[in-house]
This record gives sequence, C-alpha cells and structure tokens, in this order.
Amino acid sequence: MTTSTAPRVKTSIEEYLAMEADAAEKHILWDGEVFSVQAMAGGTPDHNTICANAIVELGTALRSSRCRVLTSDQKVWVPRKRGFVYPDAMVACGRLALYPGTVDVVTNPVVIVEVLSEGTERFDRGEKFEGYRTIESLQHFVMVSSQRRLVELYTRGDGGAWVLREYGEGTELRLSGPDIPLSVDSLYRLALEADDGA
Repeated sequence: MTTSTAPRVKTSIEEYLAMEADAAEKHILWDGEVFSVQAMAGGTPDHNTICANAIVELGTALRSSRCRVLTSDQKVWVPRKRGFVYPDAMVACGRLALYPGTVDVVTNPVVIVEVLSEGTERFDRGEKFEGYRTIESLQHFVMVSSQRRLVELYTRGDGGAWVLREYGEGTELRLSGPDIPLSVDSLYRLALEADDGA
C-alpha cells in the first residue's frame, strides 16, 4: 500500500481502536499500519451513486430476512492482516458478531461489496481480497467498477476455492445464503451517465 522505504512504525490493535474512537476522520489498520480512509476514498459522484444503489438494492432484497445491510461507516475485522477496514457495504445475517471489546467492528459478514476507484482498485483486488478470504463467514465478495458497467462476483466454493463470475449491462447476479438478486442496471442507476442537467 505504500512505497516508502522509511522504517514503518507498527500500531497495535489496541492503539488503533483507541485512536479511531477519538478520530475526526476514519482510518484503517492493515498489517500494523494505519492509513487514512479519506486519502483512499473514491469520492466521485459516480462512486457514491453506485455505493448508495448497492445499499438500496441489498436492503430491498433482504427486507423479509434476518439479514442486515451495513454501510461504509461500519468496520470489519480482517484476520489475516490483523486489520480493520470500512467496506463500501456488507451484509450480516442473524446475530451480529462483534470484535471483542468493540461495538462497531463486525466479524461475521456474509457479503462484502467494494466499489472500485482509481485510488483503491489495486488494493481492493489484491491485498484486501486476500485478507477478506480469511473471514470464515464470508460467502460473496462483489467488486463493482466505477469506470464501466462491470460487476465481478467472487463466491466461496467447495473446499474454500473462490469462483469468479462477471456481469455486464442488462444482466443479473444472484447471491445465495441469503438469496439476493442484484440487477447490474439497478446498481448503475444514474451513474456513468453524461451530466446534461436533465
């Protein structure tokens, strides 16, 4: 995540949680290093529109279930990297499991959604997905491009192997356990359009 050759000061989980509780802006902890979320954020209207659409679509699909949709204000625990990150959206079912001693760190997501941006795509596809795969409860990782209408769905298969399926305009992906149909067109509603003021 960083190319500096200077010695890095490692931050403990306890130090990070104490710092984050008092911080005015969000940070992630990744393999002992702290990074500003604001410095990594997509921040464009298209990125934010897609995030909002994903939350609405997930919430609508899960309305009659015991599953909840959580926004990018919620942290998730990533075991392999001993880290905490803020996914763009996640789904947790049944009783919410929290990291010991916290009230805002989820440990049992079944779905994580990341809307890719130029500043985060490499990290989201690489180290972050590698870390997410160590979350035992996670069944689906959804990567949504903010540059073109492309959704990549990774599903945990037999033996823990992750299977990739790609979806484009006019298609629908279906997540299982819980059953969630997601229309690609709905995810991109009002995004990636020329702003003609209409």
